Amino acid sequence: MTMRLTATALEGALRRALRPGMTLALGDGVGTLCRLDDDASVGASLSAVAREVGGIRLIVGWLPTPVDGLDADAFAEVVALMPGWGVRDVLRSPTARFLPTRLAAIPALVADVLRPDVLLTRLVRRDGRLQFGSEVSWQRAVFDSGTRTLGVVDARAPAAAAGPALDDSEVEVLGTVRFGLTKVPQRDPEPLHDALADHVLRLIPAGARLQYGPGQLGTALLRRAQVPLRIDTGMLTDAVVDLDKNGLLEGTPSATYLFGGDELYDWADGRAILHGVEHTHDLTRLSRGVPFVAVNTAIEIDPYGQVNVEGIGEKVFGGIGGHPDYCTAGRLSEGGLSIIAVPSRVNGRPPLVERLSRPASTPAHDVDVIVTERGHADLRAASWSERQRLIAELFS
Repeated sequence: MTMRLTATALEGALRRALRPGMTLALGDGVGTLCRLDDDASVGASLSAVAREVGGIRLIVGWLPTPVDGLDADAFAEVVALMPGWGVRDVLRSPTARFLPTRLAAIPALVADVLRPDVLLTRLVRRDGRLQFGSEVSWQRAVFDSGTRTLGVVDARAPAAAAGPALDDSEVEVLGTVRFGLTKVPQRDPEPLHDALADHVLRLIPAGARLQYGPGQLGTALLRRAQVPLRIDTGMLTDAVVDLDKNGLLEGTPSATYLFGGDELYDWADGRAILHGVEHTHDLTRLSRGVPFVAVNTAIEIDPYGQVNVEGIGEKVFGGIGGHPDYCTAGRLSEGGLSIIAVPSRVNGRPPLVERLSRPASTPAHDVDVIVTERGHADLRAASWSERQRLIAELFS
């Protein structure tokens, strides 16, 4: 029987696995290892060993909350595959940087120039086999590349991976935890989000595959849907449970992360939902078959429809992520759509700007429709000058 993992055991395993100049990847998502059952900090243990060994590069992915105790200065370099969210404090260190990359490109990066020597991740055991639990993300690509994998088995985490179980002989199980996953309360939509959702839902045909983002708009979309929908997205949130309760969820959802609370995690347990990024963000798969509708938002939109989703100027809120992947797929899908849904005013100012304050996250030619609470602008058959006019009228 595998024993409960302690900080001493974790640090011992890391010392045996790491050598100067190696790269360590930390599994991401709500299953990121943050604390052990005795409340010991995983981040503090990682930092202590990295400082002792020296020259260690750390790769982190999407973190919904900070990893308590993680000291970026203990590493030769910290590479964040996604900025924002839980890595804001980390990125203040001069040793840390984030990659401006679309999510679909990450599996290729971690198999090549960013290939880790060691992966430390949370796993679950079902029917005697090891599986990824609450996220697969880019970790399956890392595991399949032969990276040495140190696994911590969580007795409380859901088993929601759709792929084959992991080969036990390729995983070094360090111990078990029962600390559970990060829980992220979902905010209820406000009337503005409901109005936005209603305009968007009028554009979505029954039975379409829907991609939506986490947040109040995504929640409103799934709660206010009136026709059956298939869910093909990046992050699966609490609202999918509402869609299922309403009898409007068609088939089994596809996602790469769970993101919510106990109701979602309990609902997802035992369902073959989660795939690697190489599947969830595959443009060819997404753009073929049942119409695919991508619904995303923007921080800034320029007069032609270029979109910035990272931040304003030097202030970064989030990453490029899957935004360009899903917008491109929606644009290419026969019967599908690439929709950008934004309030006409945010803090009294329109998201429409003369010029983006950061590089474009998604090009204008991959945006089909822009929706506000007032209506929408269909740009699919518009020239550049017509796009300017339609967008300007929408925000006037």
